[in-house]
Amino acid sequence: MQASDAPYKVLFQDRRLFEETVRLVAPRLADGLDFHAAASLDKEHLTALARTRVQDKLRRVERSSGKLANGRRSYILALLEFQSGHDADMAWRMRDYLHLVESGLRQSGTARAEGEVPGMLSIVVHNGERPWRAAAECAGPLTGDAEPAQVRMYATVDLQALARGADGAGRRLVPGGCLATLAELESSPAEALPRLLLEAFRRHAGAGSSEFRRGLHLRVESALERRRGLAAALPPLSDFERMLAERGGERMTAMLDATLARWEEAKVAQGVERGLEQGLARGVERGLVEGRVALLGRMAERRFGAGVAGRVTTLLADETDLSRLDAAGEWLLECDTGEALLAQLARRSPRG
Repeated sequence: MQASDAPYKVLFQDRRLFEETVRLVAPRLADGLDFHAAASLDKEHLTALARTRVQDKLRRVERSSGKLANGRRSYILALLEFQSGHDADMAWRMRDYLHLVESGLRQSGTARAEGEVPGMLSIVVHNGERPWRAAAECAGPLTGDAEPAQVRMYATVDLQALARGADGAGRRLVPGGCLATLAELESSPAEALPRLLLEAFRRHAGAGSSEFRRGLHLRVESALERRRGLAAALPPLSDFERMLAERGGERMTAMLDATLARWEEAKVAQGVERGLEQGLARGVERGLVEGRVALLGRMAERRFGAGVAGRVTTLLADETDLSRLDAAGEWLLECDTGEALLAQLARRSPRG
């Protein structure tokens, strides 16, 4: 599937998906965070410029203990950027985003002093089919020996690599988790998505996973809309949720199974119909060719006799191009002898 920001913004409203993502890239940091106290950052805390530039996802997560210099409970800000394509300048972009966020906090009065600025974690979620090769580092401050240090500006969550088993850093997904479910969908062909979505709804049927299910449905829907004829295989989200509530997913399962069965039947029928159309077109074309060859044979017989006519139809038997048959008709009129006509046809005919 190709990436789309809108479903991802919904998906990462889910606390479990967000927590799994942070734990994957920063497990020690995650141990000290209270993910139940995570929330999207109030946009009033950012300047207009920061709100314009930081467009993906910015979440505030309180620490389990500790306070900032202003007496407020200590927290971090997690900036998530969703990428489907390669961006060699990703580190610079993330650095700019973090600067805008910090400036917004200062200008809004949320963080006036150095000790009031929260820690910040930048994560790029890559969901594209092509490998992510952008460097995760950029030039940082000078070290004691005056050599420029390299400061990691973001962590990469490469869903395609993780779906294959492990990413470049050797990190692996938690089986059955939200991130594993998302990685499986992102790495699967469009034809398999309705069935995988059904399995994902069964796996994440709890009331606390409603945003995650809605985001998955949006993601699959956007992928199928780009594939002609596949979008009809996906029942609306309201049907999924209603069936989950009414019968623990049993009716939803039956409904989607029936829909998928109809979709498979429609695919077969479309294939048959296309085959018939193609076959009819080929039959009409072949009929025109055969009729034209027969006409040329009769004309050759009238001009040069039955022997030449037989050779003409033999030489043209495998011809499929009507324009070349038209040319053969002109040669038949222009050649003075049957031998000249046969020589011309032999040079241009498939059997020549």
